[in-house]
Parts: sequence; structure tokens; C-alpha cells
Amino acid sequence: MASHIRMVAGLYLLVALLNPLREGISLLRSMADGDLVSRVESLIPSDMETDYNGVFGDGLTAIGAEEICSWMTETMEARFGIPPEGCKAWASCAYSDDVLTVTEVRISLQGSYALRDPYPIEAYFTEQLDCPCYVTVE
Repeated sequence: MASHIRMVAGLYLLVALLNPLREGISLLRSMADGDLVSRVESLIPSDMETDYNGVFGDGLTAIGAEEICSWMTETMEARFGIPPEGCKAWASCAYSDDVLTVTEVRISLQGSYALRDPYPIEAYFTEQLDCPCYVTVE
């Protein structure tokens, strides 16, 4: 009797393990045939309620902040004569209603460049980015 129970349990386990594999092969066949529209629920389950706007918005916010910081560093060298090693730039961005906005920027002057007058720098970036700019010394 024990051997029959083990055999039935083994078959049940085998079917349980092979069923996802069968579904995956079926999905690959559908993709090869070009029929992916009818199988969307296989790719994104209906019970999954992920806010993709938020997920992509976070990525856009990070990329936007990096681009702003890169532009600020280049502008510091071109306009104010402060090389990239003489300053650090930070930007805070927000993504809402499908619009990416810069909310705040900070520039930290380092070394001998810390003696520069911060007010023209703050005024320039505040005007260009239409957000508060703070210049600090590190």
C-alpha cells in the first residue's frame, strides 16, 4: 500500500512541476506564431496591480536628475570657470501628471573655489531652471 501512495504522490508532484513548463512552451509557440495579443494575461497577470506610471516615473526622475547635474557641472566650468573637480551638483526632480519638473538644485563648491561669490551662481541657475538653487561650501 505504501508503494502505491508513493507512486501516486510522485505522479502528482511530476504533473505539478511539468504544468508550468507546458504553459511556458505554449507561450513560446504563440510568440513564434506572432499571436501575443491573445496571451497578454500570461505575461502580465490580471491580479497584478502595479503602478507602471510610478515605476517609470522613478526611472525618469533619476535620469532627469543625472542629466541636470551633468549640465550644471558643464555650465559651472563654461560660465563660472569652476572645473568639475571644484564642485558637486545635486538635483531633485519630481514626476507627476506625465511632467518631469526640477524642484531644487544644490551646488557644493570645493577647495579654493569655495571662496567664490555664490550669489551669481545661485541667481543664474535659479533663473535657468525656474527652481531654488543653493550654493554651499564643502
